[in-house]
Amino acid sequence: MNTMADGIGSLSELLDFSGWSVWINIAIFSASAIVVWITGTRMVRLVDELASRTGMGHGFAGMLLLGGIVSLTEISTVSTAAFTASPLLALNNLLGSESINLVLLAAVDPLVGREALTSFITTPAILLQGVLVVIVLAVISIAMATGDYPVFGVGIWSAAVFLLCLGALWMSARYEKRRVWVALGRDGKEEDDSANVPVHKPRGGSLRMLIVGLIGVAAVIFGAGFLLSVSGDALAEQTGLGTSFVGFLLVGMSTSLPELSTITAAVRLKRYHLAVGDILGSNVFNLLLIFLADVVYIGDPVLNHTGRFEFVACMLAIVMTGILLLGLLERRNWTVLKMGYDSTALIVVFMAGVVLLYALSGPSA
Repeated sequence: MNTMADGIGSLSELLDFSGWSVWINIAIFSASAIVVWITGTRMVRLVDELASRTGMGHGFAGMLLLGGIVSLTEISTVSTAAFTASPLLALNNLLGSESINLVLLAAVDPLVGREALTSFITTPAILLQGVLVVIVLAVISIAMATGDYPVFGVGIWSAAVFLLCLGALWMSARYEKRRVWVALGRDGKEEDDSANVPVHKPRGGSLRMLIVGLIGVAAVIFGAGFLLSVSGDALAEQTGLGTSFVGFLLVGMSTSLPELSTITAAVRLKRYHLAVGDILGSNVFNLLLIFLADVVYIGDPVLNHTGRFEFVACMLAIVMTGILLLGLLERRNWTVLKMGYDSTALIVVFMAGVVLLYALSGPSA
């Protein structure tokens, strides 16, 4: 037992970058973020190629392959932060990604052109995904307010959130195949956003090499996410910003870079429904990782370490998801600075939320 404890202690010391200078940690953090961005862009091309080769469909590939690989960054940062006894860094990374993913979706809205991004969405499954995200976030808020209870070292609430997220992904996959209602255009005719998806001709090379390349990209993203976590944790201690704020904004922004590259590529290809669906699907998957943090962290359930900062961060994600759902339901073409009014509202609310969260954070937060 002592040998195991000593081994864990030695590994924790090895993963502690706080003894290095601030500039070295900034360099590691920046370089890792750049690697995540480049590999994220490459990953989109590989997944798109694999979808065309296998005929699995871009929507299905985006939900499972793209969403799963993109979340490797969060898996790496969350597991590393939890293992090194930084549960708040792990949790706030996930909560930060919820809001940051939405604001990044708003940021790519100008690439659409004169019309709002949400005005092109005609898929009912995307609305369902948004509603499910709100439900899961609400359950997490209740867990924060009431406290979690450990069973076999894992919190009951985090286990419930894990099962709820799995159910949300299952419902989304089934709902996408159903034709429950259709969107009508201004002329009263049914709209179909599948017409925006261009035909892709597969490139040369074997399918095996394509899969090997995809695995390689996934490994690079996982490694870069690991460095983002340990350097971000060190910067939280060295700068005095607090683990909560750094986890929410700095690490959350960097681990969302793959999502940014994904939705940018999707919008440029005019696959607007894929861009919005990818963000909402990633948000569901990220919340699922709270259970992972609880499993890896040795101590009280992760949700028992939360305070006002985490509760407000969760509420911010709920409000922003509600704004996106409002835009999807309205499907208006009103634009401000080449962005839909809903995208503009998302950016304004996010900035206000960051200011509020900064006021709630501190050196010990």
